[in-house]
Amino acid sequence: MKAIELITHPVTLIICFSLVLISGEHFGGFYLLYILLGLPHGATHSLLAVGGIAILLFSNYKYKRAFAFLIEPFLNIIGVVLLGLSLVLFFYKDNSHYNDSTFNQMVPMITITVFVLLIISFVVNNVIKMKGVAT
Repeated sequence: MKAIELITHPVTLIICFSLVLISGEHFGGFYLLYILLGLPHGATHSLLAVGGIAILLFSNYKYKRAFAFLIEPFLNIIGVVLLGLSLVLFFYKDNSHYNDSTFNQMVPMITITVFVLLIISFVVNNVIKMKGVAT
């Protein structure tokens, strides 16, 4: 498997998203934990994350990365936007600034940076595929 196929695979993106490290004042962990803790309460960041993951998995299962239809890259881009929006809202809605130490520590920042780089490569790959399908 080519490296670019591995980097731009939806499952790679979902795994990296789930393993983003969040550092709190007293409690930290992977972002997947915060998603699961927010689901019973209907937290916006959790619902967006689950929606984004579901769209990416559906697109991967249904179309099998063939990029034969224009809807596949479109769904992929919507899914990745929901994942990114989930993380942004998680930090933006933190009124008590409990998780601000995430941005002061190196390892959590590295995981966020890797996730952002994967988002960029994933979106660029899907836009390229979208142009190929449209022509």
